[in-house]
Amino acid sequence: MQVTYKELKATFPDEKKAIESLYGRIFPVRKISYLVTIPLLRMDVTPFAVSVSSIAVAMAACLMLSLPLAWARVTGIVLAVLWHILDCVDGNIARYTKKASRMGEAVDAICGYFILSFLCMALGIASYNIGENYLGISPHWFLIFGGVASVSVTLSRLIHQKYAFQAKMAEDEMKIYIEKGEHRYSLTGFHKLRGFIDANMGPVGIPMFVLWLSPFFNLYHILAVYYCAFNVLSLVVLTYYYLRQCKKTDALLNAAREKVVADTKENK
Repeated sequence: MQVTYKELKATFPDEKKAIESLYGRIFPVRKISYLVTIPLLRMDVTPFAVSVSSIAVAMAACLMLSLPLAWARVTGIVLAVLWHILDCVDGNIARYTKKASRMGEAVDAICGYFILSFLCMALGIASYNIGENYLGISPHWFLIFGGVASVSVTLSRLIHQKYAFQAKMAEDEMKIYIEKGEHRYSLTGFHKLRGFIDANMGPVGIPMFVLWLSPFFNLYHILAVYYCAFNVLSLVVLTYYYLRQCKKTDALLNAAREKVVADTKENK
């Protein structure tokens, strides 16, 4: 398969380009991903294969970060960057080969959840292994910070996906539209703000710069504390928002059901 860098770049949607993170705009992850994509397309590698392979890379990155060796932690950081590149490559292949789909997006998200959950734990373990820290607190605390951060980010994703699934079921049942947005990249209100914060303040956002500097300035513990605070706060906000949305949506559905019953009686 003959493919050029320019052709690959042209497949990237303008809507998605507009929500690219600051880190993604500064560091050429996307450009590097195009260079990696070209030989994979020539070998007929599928988006699914790349997505699944990224799980192995993500887990290897977290494992290396967890080892009590300086060179292993550096290797873990390099693997985390490689995971980010592969996270772009699967989408590049899907768009170029016209195989992009909703289920493909689901596979991409599922594979991405691995690094979201385990990276926080790995940073907590790395901080514990190093021991010394600028905060002057016991290294054991970083194990707690890493564990709480991992559980919080996993719960946040679970809550979001559960609400999204039930909302879609309700929409199909009552033939009404609950969530706003013309397409998947056109977010509004809370979802637009959440998307912006996730992109810029999450693992593949600005904190990635801090991860790069960690081997030189011992910043692992700063990231462990940051991710704990960030993920716990996100969990609290998401829980409040979606519980509130459930209540509002339930009222909307009840009103729709009452209207259907009233229309049925009137037609009789």
